[in-house]
Amino acid sequence: MQDQPGGEQDSGAGCLTRLYWMFLGNALLFILFGLLIQNRPKGPSFLDAGCLIAVASLVWIRYIDVRHLNGQTGEGVPATLAHWRRYSAILVSGSLAAWLAIRFLAPLVME
Repeated sequence: MQDQPGGEQDSGAGCLTRLYWMFLGNALLFILFGLLIQNRPKGPSFLDAGCLIAVASLVWIRYIDVRHLNGQTGEGVPATLAHWRRYSAILVSGSLAAWLAIRFLAPLVME
């Protein structure tokens, strides 16, 4: 095992941010998508707002990780703002596509 210099990347905050954007935040988003599929609310709902907040929090936490906590990629490479932009674009577009499919296509198929 290599010795790593101490600092912010070894802090509890850095570990928590990585845990959130790599696992917990995505798990929360998938749970909310599942609840949307199960409940099928007719109009805008708190579940829709929850999905929006989950996606926004993932983008924001990843930015904080990269910009202020010496964030790394999933492979352990130091992350840059280019990594953050790519992550954000993939997350937002994928989440939007999933949300649109759940809200507009799923009701047509499930009825």
